[in-house]
Amino acid sequence: MTERKPTGIRGLDAILGGGVPADRATLILGGPGAGKTVLAMQMLANAAAALDERSLFVSFEESPEDLIGHLKDFGWGLPRLVADGLIHIVDARLGAEAEMTGSIELDGFLGMMAAQAQAMGATRLVLDGIDLLLAMQPDRGRLLQQMFQLARTLRELKLTTIMTIKMDGFGGSLPVDAAQYIVDCVLALERRLEGDVSVATLRVAKARGTPVTTNRFPLAITEAGLELLYQDVNSRHQVFSDRISSGVERLDTMMGGGMYRGSTALISGAPGTAKTTLAGAMVNAVCCRGERALFVSFDEAEDQIVRNLASVSLDLGRHREAGLLRMVSMRSASASAQQHVHRLRKVCEDFQPAMLVIDPVSALVKGGGKVIADSLIEMLVDFVKSQGITAIFTALIEGSDPEREITQTHVSTMADTWLHVTFVAHGGERNRALSVVKSRGSAHSSQVRELILTDRGPTLADVYSSGGQVLMGTARLERENEDMAERQRVRFRRRHERIRAQAQLDELKTRVALLAAELAAKQAEIQGMDEFDAEMQERETADFSSVLASRSADRR
Repeated sequence: MTERKPTGIRGLDAILGGGVPADRATLILGGPGAGKTVLAMQMLANAAAALDERSLFVSFEESPEDLIGHLKDFGWGLPRLVADGLIHIVDARLGAEAEMTGSIELDGFLGMMAAQAQAMGATRLVLDGIDLLLAMQPDRGRLLQQMFQLARTLRELKLTTIMTIKMDGFGGSLPVDAAQYIVDCVLALERRLEGDVSVATLRVAKARGTPVTTNRFPLAITEAGLELLYQDVNSRHQVFSDRISSGVERLDTMMGGGMYRGSTALISGAPGTAKTTLAGAMVNAVCCRGERALFVSFDEAEDQIVRNLASVSLDLGRHREAGLLRMVSMRSASASAQQHVHRLRKVCEDFQPAMLVIDPVSALVKGGGKVIADSLIEMLVDFVKSQGITAIFTALIEGSDPEREITQTHVSTMADTWLHVTFVAHGGERNRALSVVKSRGSAHSSQVRELILTDRGPTLADVYSSGGQVLMGTARLERENEDMAERQRVRFRRRHERIRAQAQLDELKTRVALLAAELAAKQAEIQGMDEFDAEMQERETADFSSVLASRSADRR
């Protein structure tokens, strides 16, 4: 594998397998304002500061004074590095005589460059805007010869070289096309408009000697220079088995005991459904446990959030004063999504919170479009999981099919827990309903609960199901009263029917007793008649026997 030299630029070394090819040439392509010069100088400044390497910067476009003036605010300490001799800037701007002749040879330039590099002990070289020099050679054959000669000379000098060339697209220019073949690595910078926001990306178009991904990666231009927003796919996620409270007791019950520490939760809903309030309750619970939380809001001032949440007994102000809560407010359209995420990640690294809230995460779409936002959110999820941070994302949705809308943004697929809050309108009243769409690793409730905001904080109440309808608020009370009255009427009717049935039963018992007495009388009467008949029969027999005896009748 080709030896690499680190660039010192966050994310770039990771996707390049350790850095740019050592002692070989790397080409940076890009249109005006893409960041070619910044990227090249940043590599030299990082090498000087971290490795004490000396470098030669050859500028074909700007004077050394202008170059230092433009780049001095990036925080590299460029004027000091130049003064200390770690970076030497050569003014190679073409004069009027070169423009008039229309031809220029590289032999003298290469000799001068080699002499200066050897004299100062340079190990790195930047040729910034070399396309201006190459464009002065009208002979295409001679141009190709000189470009290959340039590549050979750089290898012989053992210089790790960065060349920058302006272009608006690949192809169409001989210097650009040829340069891509003679170098070992090609970095393509692109800046485009997404709506009204400028979005910067970097792509590794070529990298000999190492397997790399050729996807576009979001690029942020920050106070420290360029930063590639890339999360190493090999970074390990911290996994916890303990649960933390959401700050709403019944919500904890719905989620099987609370959220897992270090997990991510999505709270989706239309405007006004209390997404921020739920996130505030979670932050309040974290701070009450003595842990730190970071609350990042888009397009809403932090003091306004503190004031609004105080109305439901969520006092975030005291946590902020105690240093447990840091609140950061951003304007979604004021910068690209890359810059927002860079700032957010930097604050996380400095503050080390136990919980991060982004309210709403869907605001990132305004700063770069859906594709960029999805990529950045995925990177954020990887970042917070690798840091063991519990993340709460709120998502603003306004479509007619909100669950489909939020699923299409891919936020819901990355979140471990998804809480959806919606409005239920009935009888001239709007009520909030909350459900747990998913909660990985938890036996969560599938029931809908009414979300109620009280002066003691947010709470959940059971909904009322009647006649195939789910009722809340006033409609629930009215239907409960109606159903209670109906149940009372039913109980009254049942009690009346029971009394009437009991009376009928008593009447039947009385009639049965009378019939039993009548039956006994009839039975006694029949028995008396039977006894009388038997007695009469017995008397008749006795009388007959007496008559016979008195007449001395012959008996046979």
